[in-house]
Parts: sequence; C-alpha cells; structure tokens
Amino acid sequence: MAAAAEELAARFAAAEPAAADLLASAVFGAHGARHLGGAPRQAEPGPGTSWWHGPTVHHSTSPLFRPLGYRRIRREAPAQGAARPTGGGRHRKPERPTTEVRTAARLLTAHPLVTADGPHGAALALIRRHAEALAEGFHTLLGYRLTLGPAHARLHKAPLPGRPLPGLDPAGYAALVRALAGDPAPAPPPVRALLDHWRPPAALAADLLTAPPLPAADPGTAVRRLLAETPVVLYDDLAPAEREHLRGAAAAEAERVADFLGLTAEVRAEGVALLDPADELTDLALPGPGTLAQAALLLAERLVEDLRPADTATAPPAVLIPDALIDGTLGDITDDYGMSAGWDAGYLADLAAFRRDALDLLHRMGLAAPAGRTWLLRAPAARYAPRAEPEPPAGSGRHSRPSVPAQGRVLSR
Repeated sequence: MAAAAEELAARFAAAEPAAADLLASAVFGAHGARHLGGAPRQAEPGPGTSWWHGPTVHHSTSPLFRPLGYRRIRREAPAQGAARPTGGGRHRKPERPTTEVRTAARLLTAHPLVTADGPHGAALALIRRHAEALAEGFHTLLGYRLTLGPAHARLHKAPLPGRPLPGLDPAGYAALVRALAGDPAPAPPPVRALLDHWRPPAALAADLLTAPPLPAADPGTAVRRLLAETPVVLYDDLAPAEREHLRGAAAAEAERVADFLGLTAEVRAEGVALLDPADELTDLALPGPGTLAQAALLLAERLVEDLRPADTATAPPAVLIPDALIDGTLGDITDDYGMSAGWDAGYLADLAAFRRDALDLLHRMGLAAPAGRTWLLRAPAARYAPRAEPEPPAGSGRHSRPSVPAQGRVLSR
C-alpha cells in the first residue's frame, strides 16, 4: 500500500487545483448528494412544460415569507413521492425498497464513508442488516460498489466535478494520502480535521488507497448518477448518447432513482430535477437560512422576472444576463432586505464579494452558469420566481437595473 500511496500522492501534488479536486472525487468519493429544495404544491403539468412557465414554489420558499430565525426542518421523506408517473409493459417492476433500506440508501448517498467511531456510526448496524439489498440497488441503478469492513461501510462513487474536500489543495490531498498510508509526518490542519471527522479504520484507509476504479458507465447509468447526486440535469449539458437516452426515458429513469432514494421528480422540457421532500439529502441548502442563500434566491427570482422568455413554445434552456443587471439587482435587494434581515455586514460592505459568492452558489445549485466574462440564467431558476406574467414588472430600485429587450438575450439551444 505504501508504494501505491506515494504514487497517488505524487499525482495529487503535480495536479492543477481543479484536476486535483476531480481526482479526489474519483479516489475518495466522499462527496454527498446535492438537491434543490421545495416542491410545487400544484399537480405536475403536462409533458413538455418549461421550467420558465411551469409551477413554482415561490411563496413557500422565498425568504420574504420566512422569519429571521428560520431553520430547515429535517423530517423523514415519505415512502412514496407525489405524482410519479408509472411505467407500463408486461415486465413486473422491482419491489419498492422498504423504509429501512431507503433510509440506509439515503444515508450512504449523503455520507458515503460511514465508520464505527464517526458521526454516523450508529447506522452501521442498519447498513449491515440490509447490505445485500443496498449493494444490489446501488450496483443495478448507479453502478456503485458497496464494501463493508469490520468497522466501516463505504459506497464507491463515480467522480463529480466541483466537489472538493473542504480546505484541501493539491498539497493537502497529497498529505491526506500519506496520512492514510500511515506516514508519521505531521498533517496540515485541514487534513487532521478531515481525519478526525472520518476516523478511518485501517481497512477503510486501505480501501480508499487501493480499490480499483469503477467501470465505465453506459449512458443510462451515467444519467441516473447525475439524477441521484446533482440538483438539475439539463439535456443540453449531456453528451449526445446520454441526452438521447434521457429524452427517451426521462419519466422512467427519474422514477427509478426517485423511488430508491425517496425523492420527487420534476420532468420539464429542458431536463429533470429530483427534489428531496425532507430537505436533507443535500450538502448545500437552497432555499436555506443565512445571508448568502437568501440573497442568491432573491437574485434568481428577480433576474427571472426580468429575463424570462415570453414565448412558451421556443423558450431556451438558458438566457444571457446583462452584467449591469446583476449589479443593479443585487444592489436593490441589498437595499430592500440587507439591514432589516440582519444580513452579514461583511457582504453588505463588499458587494463585489457578495456578487461573486451569490453567483457561485447559484452555479453550484444548477441555476446559473458562467459564460466567459458573463453569466447565464438557467431555466430551473424560474421555479423560485412568481408565475409568468404577460409583462414582467420592471425594476423599481435606485440601482438603475436596465430594461432588457425581449430579443437578443436568449441563448439558443
């Protein structure tokens, strides 16, 4: 193991930061799932409905309707999601997972490294009791591998971009590898903090450093992995084979993943999102408490009101955001809510940092995307804005939010 660890440490040390993050995601697979919060109370719309013009969760999620002390309530996800489509055909569908199997599957999806001395050690007995069903479910659905040791359980996940281990750069990843291999040299504080959280027994340390990679995924498996672990899956973001597969089987694939993990599906013209009714199967909360989450949600809401495509038949998956509109909108919501909502004084004094971090949160949640020096607003952002109106109301703040013409602002498919 020592030789393998040293080779891996050298790869980390020589990598660029983004490449090191992706390598860490592949090697450790310690990232949790990430899902948007809030589900519309309205019935599911007909096939082909766009997020731009479909049901919204505006009144149930906006910080405008929450007290300052709001905190997300953790509750058990229902045994069966609402309004899920059912598949036909002569083949009998597999049995639904039991409540205990689903609870264990959700835990492993959110926390793929479970150790006896770690924060979720009490769940090891549950995982062991249903190990066969869990291993079969994860393998069949996602191509993931479940391993059990005397004092740990590990779900081997596929890599995802943008899921770094907290506080680690390439040198930190190299130090983590050496620490797992038993190097007595002092580890930097972020590595010590991570090891204190994981509390990896020797068997898990060996598994992390020497386990073979997962085999290449077919298009269906690749799509289901994205559905299980990312906020939204837009058709335009997928490779051609994956896009073709999801377009032809969106409802069925969403139902399979949603049923295994206790999620609720939104199938829209632009793609699919799986939502967690319990608001807990995510490593980031949106909607959520705190300055950044509240401001980001308000920013998305107002940008949608200004930029939502009017044509319901040809609405694109994303629209270009004029740069001045971002600054003006953020200035308006800071004036409107900053002091009264008790937002972080550092952000109120540094709007450039506020803008950077709010856009980054929207990006990580799949609601916005960078496009060179500019930004795109993605269709799923509209689920947090009021329902579409014939003429979106113009901004009334003092920060000169520009009027955006209906033509020339959309990103073509």
